[in-house]
Amino acid sequence: MKETKEHQYLTPGTLLDGSYQVIEMIGKGGMGAVYMAYDVRLDRKVAIKIISPDFSDVMAVEERENILKRFESEARIAAKIDHPNVIRIYGFKRENLPVGAEVREIDYLAMELLAGRTLRNTMDVSGFEYEEETREWIGKYMVPILDGLQTVHERGIIHRDLKPENFLMKDDTPKLADFGLSLGFDLPSVTASVAEIFGTVTYMAPEQFYNFSLAREPADIYAIGKILYEVVEGKMSDKVKPFKQVRLPNTDTPFLQALNEIVMNATEENPNQRISSAKDLKERLMALIYCRRTDGEPVESGRRSSWIGKVLWPGIVLAALAAGAVVMHFSHSVDSRPAATAVPAATEIGPSISGNERPMADVQHRPFPDGLEKTFRGRDNSIFHLIPPAVIEPNEDMEDMARVFGSGKTTVGAVYLAENPVTNQQYVAFLNKNLDRIEVIDNEVFFDGDLILKLSEKIRGYKPIVFDGERFFLKEPMHAACAVLMVTGHGAEAYATYYGMRLPRAREWFYVMTTNEEAVPERIEVPTPVINYSKDSYGLRGVNQIAEWGRIDGEVSAILGQMPANMIESEWVIEKDPSKYYTDTSFRLAKDAE
Repeated sequence: MKETKEHQYLTPGTLLDGSYQVIEMIGKGGMGAVYMAYDVRLDRKVAIKIISPDFSDVMAVEERENILKRFESEARIAAKIDHPNVIRIYGFKRENLPVGAEVREIDYLAMELLAGRTLRNTMDVSGFEYEEETREWIGKYMVPILDGLQTVHERGIIHRDLKPENFLMKDDTPKLADFGLSLGFDLPSVTASVAEIFGTVTYMAPEQFYNFSLAREPADIYAIGKILYEVVEGKMSDKVKPFKQVRLPNTDTPFLQALNEIVMNATEENPNQRISSAKDLKERLMALIYCRRTDGEPVESGRRSSWIGKVLWPGIVLAALAAGAVVMHFSHSVDSRPAATAVPAATEIGPSISGNERPMADVQHRPFPDGLEKTFRGRDNSIFHLIPPAVIEPNEDMEDMARVFGSGKTTVGAVYLAENPVTNQQYVAFLNKNLDRIEVIDNEVFFDGDLILKLSEKIRGYKPIVFDGERFFLKEPMHAACAVLMVTGHGAEAYATYYGMRLPRAREWFYVMTTNEEAVPERIEVPTPVINYSKDSYGLRGVNQIAEWGRIDGEVSAILGQMPANMIESEWVIEKDPSKYYTDTSFRLAKDAE
């Protein structure tokens, strides 16, 4: 009887807000139902998630109105989240609609439609047999999920119903979907009789079960810890007690011992002792999965073969949010820094990062072209941020800018720049994918005849990449997420071309460096993991904190940023021979946006 009534909430053909025509119901739960609908204005299919009138009826009027107001507030915040691992929310609406013989007030979300596979489909029901499978899964799915979850938490939203079924797959990209239980902190305590409405018990943090209002970011971390447990041990059975800390039963290898420590820390029963943030958990996992045996070959036989030694330091980036019930929360105030891709107001380039006064240049920022994603993930797993176009007019006495931009007004088009410089781990992966084009002679690596990398200990005790005659490996796990150094301009170009990208142009880099509202002038000592570089107002890390290969006018190779080896401190863009390598120079990727 209940199923029939739920089918009657929105009947096929119902038109919502003059835009969304209901096609059919595709899912339901204790708090509502999900419908496939057609957006008649934008010619696309969408998902409509309604809050069940029956659910609303169990609350007092004042309580229901407070909840729905917060829900609408967070829906508007969530609609502004643009992350490759977070489902897009198009809007929130409340309408009076016919339900059976009466007119009922219906609250609903319109969101991106993703149907079919979930994160559960990427997991082995019995757990992965080999450690290499676990490592690859964490890097491919869990790290992006946590990058997206970090973004959501930074917006003040707590999900409260994370589980594999709530991450929808778009090809191989997991997307955290419905913001089902992101409600306010002042909800009444939840009893066991209604716990299923307010989350999934298997993954629910104990503080959320006993008092829903206590659930903060660590509640989502607890659920992620349970998912990590399932990756190794398989789908949890009734034997796994809810609300308890979990541990891997078999930890007979260094990798499993390290992963078990992370799982246990993530599922601590006391939220104050738990891993406190998605960023922290992401960094620990990145450090773990980039730690390989220095002999290079993972053991191919045996269950969950050993391939790692120890967990040492933070790694790098990436995303996600998930689908479950329906309701939201706007938590305590969070950092309200502007979005990384917000278009700044018209401005002037001010003093240099060295502290010396520099001539000014007028910068007129232009709006983003229509239809461009603000962020996306590249084939090498780098996150790219959209940089707004601008018109720049340098003053005549500003030699550096005149050399880069020319005289008069110059237009810099919208461009995507990678968030981080390329890491040792990423470059090793590139080398091993192109072994048939590579030759190693006296610790110099040649690609199609061009020198691309020097395998040398120029920095005392630091030789991160080694070659054993057959493959390239990381000598020390702790250096996996540090920016690759000793790479030539040819090496940077070869990497960029292989992944369908290019190097930044000098005018793009200079524009970002000089207009950055949160630029950090201090250079970073190498080696340092790129995650430790400060993130600027464009969402980029390490701009002018480490020298980078780039191009002048698309033809001439140059190093962008002040090099410690360069005695001319006033120069930021220096023409260099692309066949040379330097101890303090790395590179990042770029992509045309228009």
